[in-house]
Amino acid sequence: MENIDAKAIELLMDNMGQGVVYVDRDRRIQTCSQRAKEITGIIIDAQACHDGGRIAEGDIVIIADNKLGGDDGDLGMEELALLNIHDKEIQPGDMLTAAGVYRNRKIEPQYKHLRGQQPRLSLKLDVNYLGFHIAASIDPEKAETVIQVGTKVFRLGYYYCVGNMVVIDGATGGIKFFQAKGYSVRNEDAGNLLRGQPWLAKNTEDRGIDVVGRKFLDIFDESDLSRRLFAVLDGEAEPVRNRLYEINKRPFICDIVPWINSVDPIGAFLIIRGAQDLDDLLADRNELIRQIEEKSLGAERGSESYPEKAFSGFAGKSQKTQEVKYLAWKAANSRFNVILTGESGTGKSKLARAIHNAGEYAKAPFVEVNCNAIAPTLFESELFGYVGGAFTGARSEGHAGYFEAANGGTIFLDEIGEIPPEIQVKLLHVLQNKVIYRVGSSKPVKVDVRVIAATNKNLEKEVSMGQFRQDLFYRINVFPIEIPPLRERKADLYVLINQLVKDVCDRYGLEQKQFSEEAIQKMVAYDWPGNVRELENAIERAITLCDSNIIYSEHLRIGRGSVPTTMKEMLAREEERILEAALTRFNGDKQRAMEELDMSRTVFYEKLKKYNIKY
Repeated sequence: MENIDAKAIELLMDNMGQGVVYVDRDRRIQTCSQRAKEITGIIIDAQACHDGGRIAEGDIVIIADNKLGGDDGDLGMEELALLNIHDKEIQPGDMLTAAGVYRNRKIEPQYKHLRGQQPRLSLKLDVNYLGFHIAASIDPEKAETVIQVGTKVFRLGYYYCVGNMVVIDGATGGIKFFQAKGYSVRNEDAGNLLRGQPWLAKNTEDRGIDVVGRKFLDIFDESDLSRRLFAVLDGEAEPVRNRLYEINKRPFICDIVPWINSVDPIGAFLIIRGAQDLDDLLADRNELIRQIEEKSLGAERGSESYPEKAFSGFAGKSQKTQEVKYLAWKAANSRFNVILTGESGTGKSKLARAIHNAGEYAKAPFVEVNCNAIAPTLFESELFGYVGGAFTGARSEGHAGYFEAANGGTIFLDEIGEIPPEIQVKLLHVLQNKVIYRVGSSKPVKVDVRVIAATNKNLEKEVSMGQFRQDLFYRINVFPIEIPPLRERKADLYVLINQLVKDVCDRYGLEQKQFSEEAIQKMVAYDWPGNVRELENAIERAITLCDSNIIYSEHLRIGRGSVPTTMKEMLAREEERILEAALTRFNGDKQRAMEELDMSRTVFYEKLKKYNIKY
């Protein structure tokens, strides 16, 4: 590098926790700092060692792969056949744990697989195989694969997908090879090794490979990053700052800075940080989160378990939201009764409709019933209908109830915990026998209805207290889906905010607006006790107050004022939050909020005035 003190730059970047790679105009790596080698896996972060070599006939191969055919060198059925695995049910994208003997058709393998990436389900193979205690597991919640042979444990985490592999020497019984971070750099993907590719030694003295002077694409995959880097080298693209790219299928935050001699670039610095450093990049934090979510979604599309558009209305791409959508997709493709649980405002009604619309009965009726809004004396006639003259005030022609209206489709019983005990008995009869009786009639009416119920109550506790029938609880609790509160899925906030802003502006015919960085940070820091409903209300208020196209933090009425320090201030802040949360839960209905909080009308309105709460 001309006129550049490479060592000084490496030292500076390493001390800042960032890696630096300098690439010349010929696309050759001229320097690669210690930190860059560590975070890309050129230097192997492993405690154990092994010699270089390759898989030999008779070796035992153990695999833990969370997405078959993903980041594993195109591992497929041809390679699995080398372990005597010929199961046609195994498909690309499946989760697989396996142990088999290489190129031996007489010894049966041991394996497990699950269709697609199932976010709630871990997969573990635990066997005594040919004298070895072997365990291979995949934990989607921790994003980690673990292979254990006896007392030796080999862990390998992942962002999107990973192909972890351990090889036991068939002759000596020792560990011949184990996978480590950066295996793509070393061309040691599981598929390549099964096809005969040799691996490099891992040892304590020199656990890396020499990259200086080698072509960039000899070490790193061709990708969006390499194309942008070369475009910068050719003077055809602008420098890059704090942008998310994949390097060998792992996410990194990258800068690309050209080194210019006179006019033209003579090289470029690639500055990289691990994606775990996202929280330190305050200025671009939310944009990077969005990019990661898009990358994650794109990485899953090859074997997605559900069509994304089916749940586009239920916004969010965090791990917890993906779990909810996966279960919802399973529910949509069955006729089992479903119960949605979670705090008020989490979106149970929206998810219920999405489940109906995503299934084969999408064109059938969907009837939503708010059980909290029906007077106790009207439940039976509202749900099951009545015949003419059944009671005073009844229509002479009679009236069909909600169940008849939903015949052939779905009835959504929101806040099912509010149904009176005497109606619970009749609802149980309907679910068991698929028959209703209109009020005032003894003639049975057959109905074919799938029930989706929802509640923010703990129904098991209600059963123990005698407030809800146990047999009805078992009947509706066939397929439970719990929607987590917004405070537990903060990664969804950026997506939710953007969608809600667009929806609100479209609803009221306003020009599209956007939140400032400061406003976004304020919203991310808040816990949203009223969940999505509170978020939507806050956005509507902010849009109403904002006269420009940029919504600033001053337009938001959340987390107001300085941080309370005295007990009096803390109690006041909590009292204010409880009042706002209650009003949000009941959509501004002050009477219901008063009843919920057990407050007199006088005290309630005094508190609203004190905290300047306006609904």
